[in-house]
Amino acid sequence: MRNWFRHNLGIKLASLACALVLFFYVLSQQGEIRTFGDVPLDFYTELADLVPTVSPETVSVSLQGPRNIILGLERKQIKVYLDLKGKEKGQFFYPSEDFKIKCPEGVRVVKITPRIISVNLELLVTREIEIKPTIIGKPTPGYGIGKVTCNPKGLRIRGPESRLEALVGIPTTPIDVSDISGSITKVVKADLGERNLKIIGEVPIQVSIDLVRELVEKRFTDIPVKIMQPPSSLLEARLKEKRATLLLRGPQKSMATLKATNITVAIDVSDLSRGTYKLKPEVTTPPKIEVVSVTPSLFEVTLGSKIIFME
Repeated sequence: MRNWFRHNLGIKLASLACALVLFFYVLSQQGEIRTFGDVPLDFYTELADLVPTVSPETVSVSLQGPRNIILGLERKQIKVYLDLKGKEKGQFFYPSEDFKIKCPEGVRVVKITPRIISVNLELLVTREIEIKPTIIGKPTPGYGIGKVTCNPKGLRIRGPESRLEALVGIPTTPIDVSDISGSITKVVKADLGERNLKIIGEVPIQVSIDLVRELVEKRFTDIPVKIMQPPSSLLEARLKEKRATLLLRGPQKSMATLKATNITVAIDVSDLSRGTYKLKPEVTTPPKIEVVSVTPSLFEVTLGSKIIFME
C-alpha cells in the first residue's frame, strides 16, 4: 500500500492539483447570483397614437453567471422589454415569463420581481398647458410676492390623455427670491420630470416676479372718540359709547411704529339740530395706513341744549 502511494507521487500530486483547479474553475463558471433593482421597462411597439403607462415602472432582475462577468455588470447593460405589437387601447396584464431580457452572453435570468405588471395603453394627445413657475425662498422682510407673469404663458405638451387631464400646470426650474427687495426677471426651463410627457417646440421661459410691500394688520383698542362742532354752538353733544376699537392695515415697517396717539376718531355734528343720531365716525391715520374696521361702526349721539349758569 505504501509502495503504491509513493509510486509516481509527483504525477499523482500534479493530477490532484489540476483536479482542484478544474473544480474551482467550473464552480466559478456556474456562477455568482446578483440582483439588480429598479431596471426600467422598455417596449416593442408599432403604435403611433397610443402610449403605454406601466405599473410598476421598474422591475428587479436576478442574474446568474460567471463571477467575473456578473461582478462587472452595470444596471444600464440590462434591458427588459415587453412586446406590445398588435395591441389596441386598453389595460393588459403581463406575467414575468413574457418579458424579453437582454444581458451579456453566458448570463441567465434566475428571477424577475414582480411576477405580474399592468400596462395601460392610452391615447397620445397634445394640449396647451399653463406654466406655473416654481418659486422658492422668501423676499426681504416687509415684502411679498405680487404679480407673476410668464412669457410664453403655456407650452404644448404631448403625452397620455389621463396624465394631461391631471396636469394642472407645468413646473419650472426653481427661481430663488431669497432676500430680494425688488422685481426680478429670470429665464428658466420647464421641469416636467416624466419620460412619458414631451414638450412640443420647447422655448426658454421668461418669468417676471413683482414684489410688493407686505401689509400687516393691527388692532387698537380704547381709542377716544372726539366730537367736532363749532365752539359757538348752543347744543351739547353726549356720546353713548365714548371709545372705539380699530383694525388697521399697512406696511410692516409703518405698522411697527404706529401708536394710538397717531390716530384720531371723530364725529362731526356741526350741521345737526337737537335730537338723537347714529353716526359713522371719521378716522384719521398716518399715510399708507388704511382702516379695515371700526367697532362700533355707528355711534349714538344726542344733541341737547347747553345748561348755562348766570351769575
